[in-house]
Amino acid sequence: MVDQLANPEHEGADVLAHPISVRVPFELHTTSLPGVFRPPALPADFDLKTASDAELLKQGILFRRPVASDPPAAHQLWETIASRKWEQIVPEFAVQHGQTHFLRRPPEKQTDGSFTDSAWSGAVLNGTWTGVIGAWTIPTVSVPPEPQGEEGGWHSSSWIGLDGGNSGSNDVIQAGIEQHVDANGTATYVAWYEWFAPTEPNSPAYVNQVNITNLTVKPGQEVSCFITMANGVGHIEFGNVTTNQYVPIVLAAPPGASANGDTAEWIMEAPDFGEPISSLPKFTPVVFTGALACSSGLTTIGNPDKADIWNIVGFGKTLTSVTLGNNEITIDFTG
Repeated sequence: MVDQLANPEHEGADVLAHPISVRVPFELHTTSLPGVFRPPALPADFDLKTASDAELLKQGILFRRPVASDPPAAHQLWETIASRKWEQIVPEFAVQHGQTHFLRRPPEKQTDGSFTDSAWSGAVLNGTWTGVIGAWTIPTVSVPPEPQGEEGGWHSSSWIGLDGGNSGSNDVIQAGIEQHVDANGTATYVAWYEWFAPTEPNSPAYVNQVNITNLTVKPGQEVSCFITMANGVGHIEFGNVTTNQYVPIVLAAPPGASANGDTAEWIMEAPDFGEPISSLPKFTPVVFTGALACSSGLTTIGNPDKADIWNIVGFGKTLTSVTLGNNEITIDFTG
């Protein structure tokens, strides 16, 4: 489970001198973007299956080895991760100034108990969370029956995150894949992350979408993501399971972020509030597996089979259909 960042009392914790104080239990290295750091690269002979929890933590790996009481989904995801030889990518970033993934207030509930929204489709699990996990296959996107958005083409993002789906929060920490189809029908895909929060004079650049330009992603590849948020620190581990490459990112919370952890989300989004600014492309099913949320100290483990369902409505019709399963969310295009 991804929850060890919620406990800052680990032996050997390193305090990084930074304008926004960051405290983490492992060594940090700077990146090209202020306020964003990364753990050390894994040694060539490092074995996830045999490493102790202390050795995992020293390498900045917060997904501890599951124990007998953890859900089967946690064991399955750990097996997928631990059976691979991972290559840590030193990330290269491109800030998308002005492009953000806004939080969403809970919309009006429909008669079937689900919610409709102009931008979010997927599962929103209420609670008090410090960690969220999910893996999914990058969907193939194409031109849909609906017209393109005002920003040009058809725009979508598949991602997981914490906060943003509850009226008590003002931020969202999230990471995923942007899937875009231009006016000529050409599709592009890029990995990204963001910690959206109200902009202040000293806000970091990552309150905007930040593309990870050197983590290559393609439709049909499987990606996995683990996110923790605690003690003013966010930690994202984003991996391409197909290529065995991953990027670990440690973030200082933006100033003013509430960081409540009120919700965990697994989302397919039409960014920029949806219609008419953006229009959702046609997409192959997005299936989040190994989907879990956890609270501080692992006192609660959340299963999205009890989450609220959100669907996107635009152009006078419902464009998505969401199905919840045991640690699984399926989002289909119905436009």
